[in-house]
Amino acid sequence: MSCFGIIQELDLYKIFQPPIQLRIKLDNLDELACSIKEHGLLQPIIVRPIEKRYEVVAGNRRYQAVRKLGLRKINCHLIDLSNQEAYELALTENVQHKTMNPIEEAVAFNRYVKEFGWGGVSNLALKIGRSQEYVTKRIQLLSLPKNVIVDIISNRISTTTALELLPLNNSQIQALNKIIHNSHLSKNQVRQIIKNSKNIRNNKHSNTDTAYYNIISQEDAERAFTKAITVLKSTLINWDDIIRNMNDDWLLREIFLEYRVILHGDIDTFLRLRKRMKRINNIHIENSESLSGARKHKQIDSDNDSTIPIWTPRTY
Repeated sequence: MSCFGIIQELDLYKIFQPPIQLRIKLDNLDELACSIKEHGLLQPIIVRPIEKRYEVVAGNRRYQAVRKLGLRKINCHLIDLSNQEAYELALTENVQHKTMNPIEEAVAFNRYVKEFGWGGVSNLALKIGRSQEYVTKRIQLLSLPKNVIVDIISNRISTTTALELLPLNNSQIQALNKIIHNSHLSKNQVRQIIKNSKNIRNNKHSNTDTAYYNIISQEDAERAFTKAITVLKSTLINWDDIIRNMNDDWLLREIFLEYRVILHGDIDTFLRLRKRMKRINNIHIENSESLSGARKHKQIDSDNDSTIPIWTPRTY
């Protein structure tokens, strides 16, 4: 690629953006505009001549910030480049400066290799100064469901965690992605869950989805238990109000106090069951590799476990 050229100040109206944008959204333009207004444009943008005008090759964000300021001219580095050379230069600058999110990189890499056919993964990796594995894994992200891709863009799920989902089918990805958000699983925990699911399939010849049953049901169980406990606590409070407003009929009061003990016991039972469900789920998602030798799985508490928190109601 030829990088020889000249530095020249050009009229903004003669400059246009490239038809293919590498970045979906240009962030913090106002801040950049303020910086340029105060300190000037510290680095010229790179453009190439196209017929009677100039196309932005690199520095589109700076170009937009200068336009936002209403300036008439901008300092440019003019280089005569082919379509492929211009794309490679723009891509290299953005990758090296880490200005693109993983999905923007994935789309750009995929265009270069598959849409434009300018070269293979190894050729592109050499051009942008990244490994073949880096380029390949970025392109593989595009095979994930759209909602997972959106989560990657918005940083709700890390790229390394998302890559762990690639061997799964769509329904499994959706199920595990939901758990990742709700339980804030790490990459290693996700990898362990997938490894466990493969073991179940290989050893028991069962459907892979079975491996996620206990984990997915844990989320539903947690919601159901919490709601049930809340309802029971509210019922007990209302029960207390009934007892408080009773007259001096000691027999009726004793009957209601007896059933109050039953309600209290139900709350204790559901608290105990919810804790046991959490313990079971923790065993599923625990990363055995990182925790090996540090601590062993704890056994599930028995029903009379004294460590289980007991909610204490009002007494009379």
